[in-house]
Order: sequence, then structure tokens, then C-alpha cells
Amino acid sequence: MKKSEYQQTIDRVLRPKLLGLGFEEVKLKDCMKPEALYRKDKLWFSTSWDRRDKYLDIDLGHLHWFKDVMPRFIVLGNYNGYCNEVAKLKESDEDYLEKVASTIANTIQDAIAIYNERYEQLITSYLENNNKYSTVFKYHLGDEVSDEDLSAYMA
Repeated sequence: MKKSEYQQTIDRVLRPKLLGLGFEEVKLKDCMKPEALYRKDKLWFSTSWDRRDKYLDIDLGHLHWFKDVMPRFIVLGNYNGYCNEVAKLKESDEDYLEKVASTIANTIQDAIAIYNERYEQLITSYLENNNKYSTVFKYHLGDEVSDEDLSAYMA
């Protein structure tokens, strides 16, 4: 399957940084998953870009099941909770996806430091948010994925 423009940009700009920090790329099959998924022990990084809906998703945290029409995995931990630099970029910016990948590459070490210090606090705050979607999200959020569970979906 051909990689999207965003996946190619992530591979070129961000992947070397993640690998240098000890992450490994994880390829999954027969499930719904982020476009790019990396792991370092229990710490997961994921990102996806939906060009049609103009929706960017960047997460740093633990891998969880998410109830859907087929097996689905999500990383619980919105990157904006660690670093809001990506949120300052505008989709209309020239080379937007390149800037997203570069910004993540330049901020990931600080984001990991914040993860190490405050992950549980950030997740508790995130899950206690009472916006109109939080109840539905919490209903669909499953347990943290074990290595044993994950092995059935490894590509």
C-alpha cells in the first residue's frame, strides 16, 4: 500500500529523531490504527492526518483499545498536553505537514520529559473534561493493550 504524503513526511523528517530516541516503528494489520505508530517500552507515539477533513491527530502516551466496528488502537495522550507548538501552526501555512513533522521532532524530547513527570495527571485531567464528547469517548475507551494482545495484530 502506498504511503500518504503525511506518512512520507513523517518518515523523512520525524522518523530519524524517534529512532534516535530509542523508539521503534510498529506496523499493525487487520485493525484500525494511526498512520504512524512508534513505541519505546510503554510509551507510544502516534500521528495521523485526514486530508479530507483537515484533522491532525498527534498523541504521546499509552496504547489502548477503542471500541469500534473492528479492532481499533489509540494512543491515549494528546500531544498538545505536552507541547502546544504544533497547535500554533495553520493548515493554510505553506509546507504545513513539513512544519508539523519538524515541530514534533524539535519538541519531542521536552514532551517525553513532561510525560515522565505528569502523564497520569494529564490523563486524569483529559478524562475528567466534561465536553459533549467526553462521555462517548470514555465509553469507547478500553483497557491498555498488553503485548500479548498486540501480538495478534503485528504485521
